[in-house]
Amino acid sequence: MGHARGEMPPAFAALPRALADRLWAEAKLVSAGAGKTLVALGAHSTSVYLVISGRVQVTLVSLGGREVILRDLAEGDLFGELAAIDGQPRSASIVALADCQLASIPAEAFRAATSALPEGAQWLARRLTAQIRDLTERVFELNALKVRSRLHCELLRLSGTDGDPAAPVRIDPTPTHAELASRVGTHREAVTRELGLLVEQGIVRQERRKLTVLDRPALTRLVRMATGEQPG
Repeated sequence: MGHARGEMPPAFAALPRALADRLWAEAKLVSAGAGKTLVALGAHSTSVYLVISGRVQVTLVSLGGREVILRDLAEGDLFGELAAIDGQPRSASIVALADCQLASIPAEAFRAATSALPEGAQWLARRLTAQIRDLTERVFELNALKVRSRLHCELLRLSGTDGDPAAPVRIDPTPTHAELASRVGTHREAVTRELGLLVEQGIVRQERRKLTVLDRPALTRLVRMATGEQPG
């Protein structure tokens, strides 16, 4: 670990410029190998981290050993801000999926910057609001939708919203069936079965470890039918 020096990494472009400047000045660079736990659930640490390169995964593990995958984070994504704000133990574990470099920012510096800069405060408010919306969607899905529809929702999230809606989208990196099961609260066999049905319908294509959404509009329609949303 060492103090950040030199030119600001491109990952900081995900932040408002004034906020990025303040945080980069306080950051320390951290390297982590694939498989390393960066933040442990319940840990009493408060630093905020920005992913400069690589990918990390946000997870929860029950006492019985069941893993729940909340989301993956990549370059430009931030984690750890909740503990930095309220000083409470970490609410999830963060594990490196690949070799990573991160910027570690002290909680005090993060709070000072987001409080002092209007654009920083607005950015943080929008970020926390987006997290609440995402969690609200997931709570609804887990409690109101069947496994099939939960998988459809997750595949739609993973396929993103960029580009031509009618164009095929490869989900990269492609999660395993077990990882998809951990994301939607089911078991691997159920995911395998439901993906097989989507393949038969021509909505997705599977080639070894590659998963491509061929028909996002069709997948969107399935999700809207399941959630009761009116077609738009």
